[in-house]
Amino acid sequence: MSKGKEYGSLVIRDAMIVNGKGTPPYGPCEILVEKGKIKQIQNVDSISLARYKNKRQEADHVIEAKGMYVTPGLVDMHVHINIADDKCGPKGTEYAYNLFLAHGITTIRTCGFNTDEKLLEHKRLSERNEITAPRIVVLGSWPVEVHSVEEARIAVRKLKEMGVDGIKSIPRPHVTSEMVEAMADEVRKVGLPAGIAIHHPVNCDLDAVISSNAAKEMLSIEHTYGIPQAAIPGTQSFPPGYNYANEVDRFRMSGYIWTEAAKYPNRVRAVFDTLLENKTVWDPTMVVYEGHRDYQRVKSLPWHEMYTVRQLWEAYSPSPGRHATHFFNWKTSDEIAWKQKYSIWMDWVKYFFDNGGTLVAGSDTAFIYALFGFALIRELELYQEAGIHPIDVIQIATTNAHKCLRDEDRGHGLRQGAPADIAIIDGNPLDNFKVMYGTGINIYGEDGKTVTHGGGVRWTIKGGVVFDCKELLEDVAEYVESQGPKEP
Repeated sequence: MSKGKEYGSLVIRDAMIVNGKGTPPYGPCEILVEKGKIKQIQNVDSISLARYKNKRQEADHVIEAKGMYVTPGLVDMHVHINIADDKCGPKGTEYAYNLFLAHGITTIRTCGFNTDEKLLEHKRLSERNEITAPRIVVLGSWPVEVHSVEEARIAVRKLKEMGVDGIKSIPRPHVTSEMVEAMADEVRKVGLPAGIAIHHPVNCDLDAVISSNAAKEMLSIEHTYGIPQAAIPGTQSFPPGYNYANEVDRFRMSGYIWTEAAKYPNRVRAVFDTLLENKTVWDPTMVVYEGHRDYQRVKSLPWHEMYTVRQLWEAYSPSPGRHATHFFNWKTSDEIAWKQKYSIWMDWVKYFFDNGGTLVAGSDTAFIYALFGFALIRELELYQEAGIHPIDVIQIATTNAHKCLRDEDRGHGLRQGAPADIAIIDGNPLDNFKVMYGTGINIYGEDGKTVTHGGGVRWTIKGGVVFDCKELLEDVAEYVESQGPKEP
């Protein structure tokens, strides 16, 4: 059963609009929503009211949004929904979906883990508003047993028959560029709009250049793997005892990959120029790796106490048998290496952006203390840290993503006739993305002593269905409390 409310007509009054198209905010405006779409956007500033004699719009339901900002619904382009295990407890999917919606996220792109059929069921239920969930774009898990070009084509057709929207691939060492090219060709033929998301393991023969040349515009490169590797002559300077299967080794040495690549700036530039020429998309997911540059920070984030469920907290905690929990003997030197990595990495994120590359925003939740919803807002902050203007960051997290998913209706932002996917934010995210966190912010008066608490996404609207974000967060907090206390 969905917690969202549908109205015959809805008007959002007196909001400032950031339309997701890379243009400055404007307002105040009224937005009229009917039948799941934006019927009209009307300026109600004093000049417009006087000059055009605009009349206030009437509707069955009114949201008073004075002092608030409206953006298109956000898109998290890299998430993992734990259906087949109890990583997030007995109601883990509902928990994750509530957190996404509570942060203005109206669409998520799921990235495999062999739960495709169950996710497709959730996708259908979400489309009918029968569950509380964002719109779900399902990337089918690429089968590891595929070993030839013809098998790759057959696998794409089978995934299409299943009903997925695209493919998530973590190529094994036997995957060749010819197989990736065949995969992309078949994806075009059968019409999988979300394309192929690829995570390049260091132990495979592919890199960003090889994969981009093979799949071109159908490809989004996830994380950073495969990009610096393509620029380094030969291999990275691994120590003799290195073992890729040992995640302490893997992530420790990953801290030095961009420092090594930076010695060859022309080669790095050539890698990105190939991606740009091929119109390959990049989803850096910077947020999920932040623990490597400051482990204590990500473990101590203020929302964990109220919104991180016990089972997930345990899954985050260091354990030799669990992926991405490798902080057993994480050192000062490791964090320094990763800080340097982030600085160089972000410079190239900016280069890609400045030269017309398509960036999208993904969180890779829920790993390394990155929590559903909250983590995507942090990804927006990291894009700003990389030097990208907040207006452009909103575009990256909204219309860029929809264009990557080949969703033209949502790819043009907030405009008349567009689907009503909207985030209504208590504050100005262009001034401070922290106003979008579910925990809100403290606002200090001019005396420096008076404090009021505000912020947060107040309402999320998905296809005209209105979700009260405070209610969603209250439900999450109750669920977290019901699952018992977390170990320190």
